[in-house]
Amino acid sequence: MKLSREEIISRMEKLKDGESLKFNIPEIFGGGVAIIGLNPEKGGKKYLLQLGNEGDQKPYWDTDKAKDLAKWVADRLGDLI
Repeated sequence: MKLSREEIISRMEKLKDGESLKFNIPEIFGGGVAIIGLNPEKGGKKYLLQLGNEGDQKPYWDTDKAKDLAKWVADRLGDLI
């Protein structure tokens, strides 16, 4: 299911520890999955984006701004799974 930036932000703001949002990224944008969750590192940025293939994701970007990650996923036509 494709979500708008606003819908992604809303879901991100409701995340609890251990929860995440997982998106399939189309091949035209590199494929794989993008996972947005709360950053487990204390003292770090609030959100963490991980990229890769199923079961092999690597940290890509951490930020305190939900809108930045929501824009990145929406611009790449991420499909919520």
